[in-house]
Amino acid sequence: MKEILAGIENDIFMKDASFIIYQNEEYQIVIDGEIYNEDELFAELKDIYPMHNTTEELVFYAWKHWGMQFSNHLEGAYTFLIGNKEQLLVVKDPLGLRPIYYCENNGNWYVSNSIKTLLNKSEKKAVLAKEGILELFSFGPGISEDKTLLKGIFTVPMGSYLEIKHHTANIYKYYELPVYEHKDNVEETAKHVKDLLLHSVNQQKQGCKSSFLSGGLDSSILTALCAQKDWNTYSLDYEGNKENFHSNMYQVSMDTDYINMMKDKYPLVHHHDLMITQKELASLLEEAMLAREMPGMADVDSSLLWLCKQVKQQEDVIISGECSDEIFGGYPWFYREELKDLDTFPWLRSTKERISLLNKKYQTLEFEEYIKKQYNNTLKDIQYLDSDTQEDKLARKHTLLCLHWFMQTLVVRQVCEGRWAGVNIRAPFANVRLLEYVYNIPWKMKFLNDEEKGILRKAFANILPKEVCERKKNPFPKTHNPIYAQIVSDIVKDTLKDKNSPLHKLFDDKKLDELIQSKGESFQLPWYGQLMSGPQLLAYLYQIHCWIKDFDIEIEESI
Repeated sequence: MKEILAGIENDIFMKDASFIIYQNEEYQIVIDGEIYNEDELFAELKDIYPMHNTTEELVFYAWKHWGMQFSNHLEGAYTFLIGNKEQLLVVKDPLGLRPIYYCENNGNWYVSNSIKTLLNKSEKKAVLAKEGILELFSFGPGISEDKTLLKGIFTVPMGSYLEIKHHTANIYKYYELPVYEHKDNVEETAKHVKDLLLHSVNQQKQGCKSSFLSGGLDSSILTALCAQKDWNTYSLDYEGNKENFHSNMYQVSMDTDYINMMKDKYPLVHHHDLMITQKELASLLEEAMLAREMPGMADVDSSLLWLCKQVKQQEDVIISGECSDEIFGGYPWFYREELKDLDTFPWLRSTKERISLLNKKYQTLEFEEYIKKQYNNTLKDIQYLDSDTQEDKLARKHTLLCLHWFMQTLVVRQVCEGRWAGVNIRAPFANVRLLEYVYNIPWKMKFLNDEEKGILRKAFANILPKEVCERKKNPFPKTHNPIYAQIVSDIVKDTLKDKNSPLHKLFDDKKLDELIQSKGESFQLPWYGQLMSGPQLLAYLYQIHCWIKDFDIEIEESI
């Protein structure tokens, strides 16, 4: 996949830039990602501007023609950089579907889609300072959308652009999620949802012949819409999961039966059942971290990396059901009574327990205040309609929290693990028009029949097996095999034999020993979201160790 590198030293430079002369001025442009409606754009702009139908030209002239309103016209997952002798613009798509990082060192600015490349080019020292520690242990593996864990290295948030001019950098927001009165009835709403998603799928399946299939609602809808001869689907399971699975509020059922129903319904589709061993799962933890360039979602990251490596043997592009839950309100905190009214990030319910694991030096940091500040900042500009019910207001709040936090974590995971394996993962649910429409559907209609994503179920009930359409949400599969807990316990135990391991500096050794001895069970609550329980926490700690060692990160002492 393309590596982006740009900067301002004595002059603006961009690696692998295209050059465009416009009104006697030279511009450089680089794009990371894809534009799905290139043909439409070209038809609209070709008689106005001198184009040869390259993606770079289309984006450049769309920007020139519509200014920062270009996002009303471009459909895709992209970051683009445009520079001339006066300024460098770094523009991220409205949903933030491609990560991009920037930093300053010795008066010069650098931009890249790789943190490692950014550090190497800028010669900036990788430092974990106070704010990084607050991010890592308040939110990790999800972090603020404008930050990284490293001091002085930042990201451009979704729907925003970075302008570097006269050696000064500023972030500007160009996209706001519109709020308007929903006028359609249930039948009209279901039809419009169907039409919008079908439009997005038809765009993104071009040049693609495969999709992930878990037997869940989202992947099953996408597979049904794409089903044709020579279409391939891929599913992931873990060695020993069938024998060790226990249903809970987050993972209600195993995937196999529902996948089989989809195979029966769409026999032209060629399905690939893939199973990862516990040893393979653990062995990829460090590589998955290197792909993400920060500690991630433990076995959920390493299993996705493994899955993408298997897919790469036959595919370059694959479709995923990612981003549906954020848009349609599929997560438990949208509707469960004990979660929906929380005055904090609902996927972070273990703050006190997190802090208790740390070295006493860090336990005194203002974690709860920092979390509250970031929470309030995310919601400070939220808009409501006079007609919004209390449930509608809660749904808007949770949607914004998910878009700016939870979805960004999953998007970075998907892009980075896929890119490392050489696979481009597309997400048709991550469509701006679909988001804008669904965001304004009243919660009672969105939660039709008291089911999460009820309106989505209604929209596609006629193309799915009844049991699949009614299946309760299940997240990306994780391992339930106790062998994995034993393996990662042993890995962390061996890691701690190194007296120079950063884990000794960051954590309380006694608490680490309790975690190891209990194979993670001494930490009762999920560390993050729905999936990161005890064994995953141990794997996450190992990724922290690898991250600090592999990136040669200095932990700032003056904290």
